[in-house]
Amino acid sequence: MDLNWLETFLVAAEEGNLRRAAERLHLAQPTVTQQIQKLEAACGCPLFDRVGRQLVLNAAGRRFQAHASDVWARYHEGLADLARLQQGYDVTLRLVCSPLIATTYLPRWVQAYQRERRNVEFAVEICESQQILERLLQGGADLAFSRLAATHPRLTRTPLYADPVVMVAPHARTDMDEPPRTAEEWLADEVVFTHCHPEYWDALVPALRRVNPALRTMKVSQVHVALHWIAEGMGVSFLPKSTIRRDVLRGTVEEVPLPAVPLPTAYTYLLLPIAASAAARSFAEHVLAYMKERPVS
Repeated sequence: MDLNWLETFLVAAEEGNLRRAAERLHLAQPTVTQQIQKLEAACGCPLFDRVGRQLVLNAAGRRFQAHASDVWARYHEGLADLARLQQGYDVTLRLVCSPLIATTYLPRWVQAYQRERRNVEFAVEICESQQILERLLQGGADLAFSRLAATHPRLTRTPLYADPVVMVAPHARTDMDEPPRTAEEWLADEVVFTHCHPEYWDALVPALRRVNPALRTMKVSQVHVALHWIAEGMGVSFLPKSTIRRDVLRGTVEEVPLPAVPLPTAYTYLLLPIAASAAARSFAEHVLAYMKERPVS
């Protein structure tokens, strides 16, 4: 049996149409028909009912579909495993982390670790901090980095660094003779992008309203989106300092002091299962040592 017949069968089952299946597989339609017929001959029974131009799985086809999916998936897993071996990898470390960490410190941790351990391959899943604990407990990752102080008896939680939150505004393009806009002026004139971090906004917004009762807000769940919109002059926000450094250097945004409001601190945590693998523990120790040598300023 040709394994390509399985792919053709699975795609045809999903599409329910020979023409669409052929387009998706980049094959001629007669070739798709021929491969399905050969597979049905090998199985000893029809797998589809033909209803006009539609293909509908019959009872045998529905039963065979799960087996075909499993064989096709295992075949590609085998190819991927051989590719990893040829590239020198013999360990795969699965990480789950928030977008904020993935675009700040995670690249540095991974690069420094792989310079010493070139046999370790990383698989990184990015999701919101509220979902990270569930993914880790489900076994979807070996360790995690989160902005939320998650607690569970099957995990250890270690604070990695504290990140001061600062007010961020568009880079002021004003006349050199004009004084810079104050934080109070920004808050009076511009919308504030909120909830781009999971922890501190519920307490911060009421504090800002004491400065400006007419405060206008807009919830934006992603830091990189809020930063982009600030650079475009659409509003201001309050973000962890580590996330704005490059944009400040580029001159697209600027930090604005706000003495009237005590600003919070954001934290990043390492979440490690109690039954973590040796590879996960090794990377966790590397990250902790890295942050000890290079504390957030």
